[in-house]
Amino acid sequence: MASYSIKDLEKLTGVKAHTIRIWEQRYNLISPQRTGTNIRFYTDEEVKRLLKVSALYHQGMKISKIASMSESEINEYIQNIELHTGNEHVALEKLTIAMIDLNEEQFLSVFNPCIAERGFKNTMIQLIYPFLQKVGVMWQVGDVHPAQEHFISNLIRQKLISAIDQLYKPKTETDPKIILFLPEGELHELGLLFYSYLLQEMNYHVIYLGQSVPSQDLAKVAEKYHCQLFVSSIINPAAVDSFSQTLSLLQTTLGPGIKLYVAGSQLDHLASPSIHKIPNIQEFIQAFNHSV
Repeated sequence: MASYSIKDLEKLTGVKAHTIRIWEQRYNLISPQRTGTNIRFYTDEEVKRLLKVSALYHQGMKISKIASMSESEINEYIQNIELHTGNEHVALEKLTIAMIDLNEEQFLSVFNPCIAERGFKNTMIQLIYPFLQKVGVMWQVGDVHPAQEHFISNLIRQKLISAIDQLYKPKTETDPKIILFLPEGELHELGLLFYSYLLQEMNYHVIYLGQSVPSQDLAKVAEKYHCQLFVSSIINPAAVDSFSQTLSLLQTTLGPGIKLYVAGSQLDHLASPSIHKIPNIQEFIQAFNHSV
């Protein structure tokens, strides 16, 4: 069973810790437990309840009304909220609950209507990326079980691969070539898969190598296809050194003209004229729309 501090709850729900304490004391909305040393903590069940309360609160419902509702009434209200554009807060809460419960049906009940209304690209940008940022916070503080993180990541991965398959068309000699890879030790692939989707939509010839690619293999592929354009991502701090080694080998093999676009949380640890840092999806799209 996971345990969450009140600061974790603040990050997960967007509700200030001070407000959470008021909701506890005045309305008894959630009840923290205590360790043997009297430190307050919250379980998965309290987190899910607060996520639901937060969703209704952000819909404009008064907290006093929410406090008077039964669990079944709260669940019914949550299920009946339409996930239209501008209503991302509720969708994020539902996705988080689906992850905690390992509930694929709940995930699809959010994901599929958003796809129908917004299309795949906008759903990823407006909903899934903010959700993955929230999951990243949970992962960093140790409040996501590995099973939960793998569960939700694999669901999203399946959707990405299916969407990429639907974009396939034969490549031409005029399509610019680009190699997508993660350095050795880096396994967080969802961002790279979405970059692949975006680039193929923009008619790039994407050579997708995926996770933990050895430097020598990457250099051989780049030589074979005469490619000097790369996209990568670094989230794992342990992969920074291997990335630096990869960059050095690419520069030695291909010369100084390579361009390497890099995203991820470890950007501050990278410095090279060959590296173009991509802090967000919007700047990624802008960079490559300009490059075509």
